[in-house]
Amino acid sequence: MCSVCLTAQTTADLKKKFDTYLSFNGSLNSYVSFNTNSVSILNAGTPEFTVFADEIPTFALILKNIKPAEFIAIYNRKQNKHLSQKQLDSLKNKYSGNTKSAYKQPALKGKRIALDPGHFAGDMQTARVEQKFIEFQPSAFNNLKDTVRFNEGSLTYQTAEILRQRLLEQGAIVMVTRPKQNYTAFQITYDEWITKRKKTVLDSLLKENVIDAKRYTKLMNFGKDKLFWEFFRDFELMERSRIINEFKPDATLIIHYNVDEKNTDWLSPSTKNFTMAFIGGGMTGDNFSKPINKVHFLRLLLTDELTESEKLSSLTVNQFSKKLSIPVAQKNDADYLRDNCMKTPSNGVFCRNLALCRTINSVLVYGECLYQDNVKECVNLTKCDYEVQGQKVPKRIYEVSDCYYNAINDYFSNP
Repeated sequence: MCSVCLTAQTTADLKKKFDTYLSFNGSLNSYVSFNTNSVSILNAGTPEFTVFADEIPTFALILKNIKPAEFIAIYNRKQNKHLSQKQLDSLKNKYSGNTKSAYKQPALKGKRIALDPGHFAGDMQTARVEQKFIEFQPSAFNNLKDTVRFNEGSLTYQTAEILRQRLLEQGAIVMVTRPKQNYTAFQITYDEWITKRKKTVLDSLLKENVIDAKRYTKLMNFGKDKLFWEFFRDFELMERSRIINEFKPDATLIIHYNVDEKNTDWLSPSTKNFTMAFIGGGMTGDNFSKPINKVHFLRLLLTDELTESEKLSSLTVNQFSKKLSIPVAQKNDADYLRDNCMKTPSNGVFCRNLALCRTINSVLVYGECLYQDNVKECVNLTKCDYEVQGQKVPKRIYEVSDCYYNAINDYFSNP
């Protein structure tokens, strides 16, 4: 297990991290209090769980090595008690696992790296369900010579495949959440999931009271488009998070290609192009309505995942900007950056309360390398003009994978 969570931290350090990364527009200020010697999660203004300064290293280790659902039992049992050193040692021995540093070696050999190629469509039919595709017809308004048609799921899959092979050649241990084109994180296609697993999954959720009978009936009757948006999209994201956390990575690369949010009619390419990356944080008070999210908050607060994720993400954004010749996004370059994100001290890196950024227990970068609907990018992404690993791919995809490769090498070479 990595050593980034072992950095000595005071409650003042945690307060700075809280203000910089975690509390979106101060919305967590009434849910968390900081004192000279402790930090507490509040319930109606009263502390319900407190971590004292001498407990921070132990709970940072535990939160790195335990499933969130298991930590809830510790949370409820400890509450505001100040544990003795003997009790802390007992917890550390039981839950912390192997704390040997994996960051002393500069090479990638032995590093556990998770790759998550975003979305899952490998064909246009599935991409239309996900609504993650580009399709432009030539017209007098866009100056395109040919039809442009592709989907983001294929772009991310090809990027991950190129990157996976290069990382393996350097001795890394690599896991890909969907290691086959058109596969979901359940290792089958969406159509196969509907046919083979939908009823079993919904039956189980009904039995466990996760959903009620009314919602069960609705979900069973939905067509595949409606089912995707009402249920499967979020359900599949949690499967990605689960298998990544089971893998226990030293770093996670979440691979996406962005679009211009203002290009709403999708009839012509955009002239805009920006690069950026997301990390965890930017949480709001409504997150605390679920105990599991309090555990995610504590992990992000007590460990160094956020600061290390910012470091990896900054290296990645710098690679995107330099190698791809794309400007780095600023907070006012997109509505979601301005309205839903916290800007970190690193240029182009934003805290955003995305499901994967919150639930993955690892240093991570959620990369948005370029705007795939940009007038130049959309053409380049349709050209199979570069051969790598015996396959013809768009050179632009190779260049994107190269940026991730360089960033992860820089990260592990300069701890």
